[in-house]
Amino acid sequence: MSSQTIKFHMKPETFKQNAAISLQDKPLRKSLRTAMDMLMTKRKAVLTDEEELQSLRDLCEHVRQRSLSKLPALLEQLEENLTKLGVKVHWAETPAEACQIIHNIITDKNGKLMVKGKSMVSEEIELNHYLQDQGIKAVESDLGEFIVQMAGEKPTHIVMPAIHKTKEQVSELFHQNLGTPLTDDVDQLTGFARKALRDIYSTADVGLSGVNFAVAETGTLCLVENEGNGRLSTTVPPVHIAITGIEKKWLRSCRMFRLCTVCCHAPPSVRTLPLISI
Repeated sequence: MSSQTIKFHMKPETFKQNAAISLQDKPLRKSLRTAMDMLMTKRKAVLTDEEELQSLRDLCEHVRQRSLSKLPALLEQLEENLTKLGVKVHWAETPAEACQIIHNIITDKNGKLMVKGKSMVSEEIELNHYLQDQGIKAVESDLGEFIVQMAGEKPTHIVMPAIHKTKEQVSELFHQNLGTPLTDDVDQLTGFARKALRDIYSTADVGLSGVNFAVAETGTLCLVENEGNGRLSTTVPPVHIAITGIEKKWLRSCRMFRLCTVCCHAPPSVRTLPLISI
């Protein structure tokens, strides 16, 4: 079985060329179609009321726009309350500055290994590559991110990074890198990844996570996850770094719980809880 590797070219002028090539790739199209059909089916099973879904979207948009209109004050309030709780707040204006700050935190602790929960910001600033050049290993713990990192690829979807991979390709990848037996059993493949990551959690010098949203009035950083890697990445290593853009700030926690309520009614296969506050 051949294992396919997707290459991404970030220049906009190559988009049409890359799209034309990918459209001819039948295994890739099958992977994407199967995954998207599954996602849509599971979402419909939870959000059966279209009016409620739209009202939640409208509420999210209202909360975000209101927060953005008060952003300078919210950022100051968040920093003040985080500092009161013993959190050290750093500000970065550029990707290079953000990477340097994180590198300094790790080296101050004589760290050489970082385990990461899912973070799109760290992906955008290419933190892993930066740390690798500094002799620090960063290991992704989100299952999809773990797969694409092992394959030397970039995520293809914001919530399903390895959506382009078939289970056969993942099996081959694990077989080559982890020495696991070939299988098309998804649960078994997940078990292989879980076992490999357990040692990483226990030996990592630093854990890093993203932030889904922050509550300024309480100094609370919140994550919503469904794999358990979020909790392990933020609690097992002796040092935790949370990285976020400045736009994810909310004024009051009551809004947070209103928007997360729908997750509580989801069946286990589609639930996106627990909600972690840091």
